[in-house]
Amino acid sequence: MVDQEIFLNFIGIIFELFILIIAAILLVLILKKYFVKRHNLTRLLFFIFICYFIAIVFSWLSKIFAVLEWDLVQDNAVVTWFYNRISDFRISELFVTFAIFLSYILKVNVFEKGYNTLQKYITIIYGALTCLYALFIYKNENDLLDVGAFLLVFVYMVMVYAPFLRRAIESYRAVEGKSYKQAFLSLAIMSVSFMLIFLSFAIDRVFIFLGSSGFTVFYFLGWIFAVVGIFGAYYGYIRPKSTE
Repeated sequence: MVDQEIFLNFIGIIFELFILIIAAILLVLILKKYFVKRHNLTRLLFFIFICYFIAIVFSWLSKIFAVLEWDLVQDNAVVTWFYNRISDFRISELFVTFAIFLSYILKVNVFEKGYNTLQKYITIIYGALTCLYALFIYKNENDLLDVGAFLLVFVYMVMVYAPFLRRAIESYRAVEGKSYKQAFLSLAIMSVSFMLIFLSFAIDRVFIFLGSSGFTVFYFLGWIFAVVGIFGAYYGYIRPKSTE
């Protein structure tokens, strides 16, 4: 059983390293496009994608911890605290939550004339509670608490990206011109892809709760959707702006 777990985590290391390389290349391309025009929304998208990139890095580190079977000094409470949060994906969830909140700011800047006060405070409060849950509502090897953390992040994603998707589709249908349609379509693809990240992970976590060893097809789909979302936004929204 232990050997199987180490093998699966090793596969995860290779897979996530591949995802990290692709994401890093896209981030470099996005940064180059930002320096061409210094567009504020491109900068915001870059920070959103950086948060997702960091989330993948911590997910990758959790697999390394599992394969190397690092044994921490138990009397070092701070190190143990961070080790547990990294190995159980909680730090990754934290950075994904940051990315979702920044995506809410992006939605307002792209589609709205200003912030809806009630919606803004709901988004801030729910995001803060999700961060607190990810960091502090924790117990070793409690799969039910882990499923809850994944579901909290997924609900936050739906709260932000579902309206984002709706507005992107509405704008796609309303505007004329190929470049504008392509831009809004790419944002719609990004929204769908990001919602599917944690839906996939939550399903994978449910299978673990039911007795699976994890690393189902949904695990691999999760970070693939992240790359699809970043690439979609780069190709359809960020890249064409350099020529406008």
